Amino acid sequence: MNDQIAQRLTRLAARPQAPLVTPQAVAAPEPARAPQPARAPAAAPPPPEGEHRRRRLRQEFAVRVTVTSLLLLFNEAVVVDHVMSSIIRLTAFIGLVLNVPYYLAVRTGVAPRAQAYGRMLVDVALTTAGLYGAGGLGAAQYLGIYAIVPIYTAFVFSSHACVLATVAATASYLAVVALQVTHWLPYTQQPLPEAWLIAAFNLLVLNIVGSLAALLAEAYRASRQRLRTLYGELERAHDESLKLNVEIQGAARRFVLAEVVAGVTHEVRNALQGAFGHLWLARRTGRPLSPEAAAHLDEVEQACESAMRIIRTTLDMAQRPAPEREPVVLAEVVRRVAELKAVEFRRDDITLETDVPGTLPRVLASPYQLQQVLLNVIANAHDELRGSTRRREITITGQTSEGRVIVEVRDTGPGIAPNVLPHVFEPFYTTKVAGSGLGLAISAGIVEAFGGTLTGENRREGGAVFRLTLPVAGRLSPA
Repeated sequence: MNDQIAQRLTRLAARPQAPLVTPQAVAAPEPARAPQPARAPAAAPPPPEGEHRRRRLRQEFAVRVTVTSLLLLFNEAVVVDHVMSSIIRLTAFIGLVLNVPYYLAVRTGVAPRAQAYGRMLVDVALTTAGLYGAGGLGAAQYLGIYAIVPIYTAFVFSSHACVLATVAATASYLAVVALQVTHWLPYTQQPLPEAWLIAAFNLLVLNIVGSLAALLAEAYRASRQRLRTLYGELERAHDESLKLNVEIQGAARRFVLAEVVAGVTHEVRNALQGAFGHLWLARRTGRPLSPEAAAHLDEVEQACESAMRIIRTTLDMAQRPAPEREPVVLAEVVRRVAELKAVEFRRDDITLETDVPGTLPRVLASPYQLQQVLLNVIANAHDELRGSTRRREITITGQTSEGRVIVEVRDTGPGIAPNVLPHVFEPFYTTKVAGSGLGLAISAGIVEAFGGTLTGENRREGGAVFRLTLPVAGRLSPA
């Protein structure tokens, strides 16, 4: 026994310290393929507000340059009327050139919202001028071009800007038509007989498109806000899991240290008791001892008594108190574990399915320690599936049988090697390069303290299954 303990202590001291690699790994659960990164969220964080604003500006300028360039090309290729072509060309050219002062104004950073609304209204005015050049009321069939401004303002600026652009476009066109009808402005092209009907219909479509664009943009921004909130919650859950990992690591090391110290102390006490026996025989058998030899034996006996007192104190301190027990709903423990592992599973494309009914009978245990056990088992399955090319699934199920609650954790990994399976619950046994072989051993000890069992085996269809069995609360015998 002394040699075994000494060998284990030597191996543990010689092994390099493993970093905290996952929020749920407890003393590096076994078996594993490779160390995993310390922290990697499931998705990239939303871009900073400044970058988001610059991206929207690039989109706005790209839309404006594209539309004005297409209008110039269309005007030169299709429009044959000289007056109409000149007005369209002038308005399109102005819209193209205005991007330069727009850009310079944006660089100043003064009143960016007011600048955005100003650019939008100028775009509406230039579009109206182009429609007047195309005939005003005579260009009623071309009113669809107005929809460009509300649509891009809805997604680049805001829903309010979209509504304002739609109202401004409708009002400006009606103003131009009113000035033509009252002869304040000449007709560049005679309107069709049904021009009023066409204008009314297209204005109705314009307002419908503007309203829908505003609603869709609002829904888009709300979804972005929900995504930002969800990302914050995932970050907080990840941080909480990291803190939990630190606590579990400390508890695991204290647990094992207490076990080792108790074992070593027990063996040393046995050796000291043998030394006491030999001292007694030396005093009472054989020839009488010289005063000097008797004094040395007295000193040895006093030293042994001091060592025995230290050992008794150490054993008293190493005794762990019985774990606190309370009625535990296993479905809640499983739900909490699933939340803690959600970020990593999403990152590694692993599907976690849970089927633990909330109606299962309660068990008398510590919810924190049961959570530690499930995290250990699930972390092992996670390690096996990370990098697997086959289907990546972990399933947690719960059921009752003969007065006991059974929770199974199944995975679709390669399973446990036959030569490793008999040793998975042995302390200090691990197949990991940076493992300490304590996770499952500690988990099994925790479950046994609650009157249950933790077993593991391979599945016929592939993968491994770990089975946690606990007595129903009413059937648990007193400790």
